[in-house]
Amino acid sequence: MQERVLRAGKGQALRKIVFIGNCQAGALADVYRSCIAPCTEDFVSQIFAYGEEQIDTAARALLDAADVIVGQVFDYEQVPDPENIGPHVLLIRFPWVAAHFLWPSYNEAHPRNQAYWYLPSGPWPAQLGDSFLNRMIAEGVGAAEAAERYLRLDIASAARLERRYELIMDAQRLRDERSGTETADFIERHFRDEPLFVSPDHPGLSLFLHLARQVYAKLGATAADLARVETMVRKTPFPADELPIHPGVARHFGLRFWREDARYRHLRSGRFTAEEYYRRYMVYEWDEMIHEGLALLDAGRKAEGYDMLGKGLGRAPHHVLGLARFGYLLIERGQLVEAEAVAWRAAAIDASEPDSHAALGHLFAALKRHQEAAAAFRKALALEAGDASVWMALSVVLDRLGRTEEALAAAREAIRLNPFEPGWGEHVERLGRRIGSPALAPAG
Repeated sequence: MQERVLRAGKGQALRKIVFIGNCQAGALADVYRSCIAPCTEDFVSQIFAYGEEQIDTAARALLDAADVIVGQVFDYEQVPDPENIGPHVLLIRFPWVAAHFLWPSYNEAHPRNQAYWYLPSGPWPAQLGDSFLNRMIAEGVGAAEAAERYLRLDIASAARLERRYELIMDAQRLRDERSGTETADFIERHFRDEPLFVSPDHPGLSLFLHLARQVYAKLGATAADLARVETMVRKTPFPADELPIHPGVARHFGLRFWREDARYRHLRSGRFTAEEYYRRYMVYEWDEMIHEGLALLDAGRKAEGYDMLGKGLGRAPHHVLGLARFGYLLIERGQLVEAEAVAWRAAAIDASEPDSHAALGHLFAALKRHQEAAAAFRKALALEAGDASVWMALSVVLDRLGRTEEALAAAREAIRLNPFEPGWGEHVERLGRRIGSPALAPAG
């Protein structure tokens, strides 16, 4: 393995590292940039490309200037082509990982899918599409009947699942060999016991970390670097959208983590059973107005966001994240009574998403309902214990409740999960001084 180059001057980038490939290359780049590069001072960039023809002039300039290129190996191609890189560049390879045998109807977008300014891939791109349901749409079959037909389908025979599995795993092993990486054996050992993928090309947390450890080690990551990655990355870095696993697929492979009542996340609209998901897919239902309203707010267009979000909540009144954001707008408009009513309405909904509880916590905090805010943040953490920002938000409201020791413990946990966030250390030191405790001691 190439030894890590000694640091240059303070503030000077140590190495120029370029990750190139599909969204998996992007995720590896993002995690390296946030978890390791702050310590190594490496400069990290990424290029989305499946082949040489997708490398434009700007991308070629990045590759020409790179010290290290981390390129992805596909079935018939690897990027970049070794013939097109200079002799001074360290080239590291990693494989495309996929589990298409779990979703045999994958790789065909919804016929109505389109790009929106706030959702460029659309609500049902190929990654979340289903060719069987697309045929039902083309034949004019109703949503309820299509979902029933699909659930009754003998998919193991129709899709030749066993043969499909063999071919896909053989291809994975070949990509492993070409990249000097091991993923196929890991997939075979674990895919029945845990959700290694959330959708066909989007790995879950454990598989992503298994791949990342190998790639980062080739980049010279130390044991401390790798430990920091596992501390900071507590959920998959890919979009949270999940494609339902057909019950026939789950039974054929004996997936031990699968349940009959399994629910699957789609966008920010909640979780749905396979039947509910299929019905929504058939009629292209995805809370469009709420998503546009949230995007308008994120873009700072508050008046338009208020109007659009209000319309969306008229159609989907149980959307907790939408309600929480709407409550914020009411506070800004001075409508505190209405905002509190919205907050209690949202709290009464059994939300299954940590982001929804976190948003509700911030809403209660803005209303100075700190007890309710703390309860909402704790619900979010019960669902996603690795969210550093929620731990810090909990610390702030516990501090306002006068529960300083609990506030310090929550703040320490936030910094343990993300040691690089500016300003958090000052909050911890202030709490530590107040109770005479070493502020930066490890969280208990």
